[in-house]
Amino acid sequence: MSTAARPKPIGSTEMIADALRDAICSGEIPPGAPLKQDQIATEFSVSHTPVREALKALVSEGLATLHHNRGCFVSDLSSAVARELMEFRATLEPRLAGWAIDHLTEAHIGHARLVMGKIDKAGDPMARLRLATEFHTIIYMRANRPFFLEQVGRARNNLDRYWRLAWGDQAFPVSTQNEHQKILDLCIARDRAGVMAFIEQHIMTSGEIVLRYLQKMESDQTG
Repeated sequence: MSTAARPKPIGSTEMIADALRDAICSGEIPPGAPLKQDQIATEFSVSHTPVREALKALVSEGLATLHHNRGCFVSDLSSAVARELMEFRATLEPRLAGWAIDHLTEAHIGHARLVMGKIDKAGDPMARLRLATEFHTIIYMRANRPFFLEQVGRARNNLDRYWRLAWGDQAFPVSTQNEHQKILDLCIARDRAGVMAFIEQHIMTSGEIVLRYLQKMESDQTG
């Protein structure tokens, strides 16, 4: 069995980090909430060591912030941080698509179409976000750049909580699915320059929804 396929040990650093990451990105643990080592260690029946390592991982991803003498807290939401994360994605993801395009097969395209169909049927924002990530990952994995893919995954995880807040119960934008289809069409045509330019536009255009929402929220709080 490959290392990636092995189940994560109960109470391992990776499992604790995954559980906390999911709770933060879904909004179960809200922005600004404390991440208490004692409480987490008790919940997972572990010592403080794997908890500290898990919290370090979340801090490195920007999902948590360490305050001297105060402890660790879920990072607050910020339009400035959201913009930087989107710019980061818009820089790396087009390159991944460009590297991947010659390695995409009919099976990969078929898989991506299947995921698009699931997006149309998904009933909640988090499910749509997970499926949209899966759609892009099907393409990007063919680039064979695991480090790049991991960094993009971290940025997407952080942005998911922004998306969840901004979308609420809104319907998945029809334009987003149309853009997914356009990405597939460009991949099928082996149009490297076209797909790279379009993915950059796709990320920044869709990100404006989040930025407008956050900027209004910040304006209301200071007004």
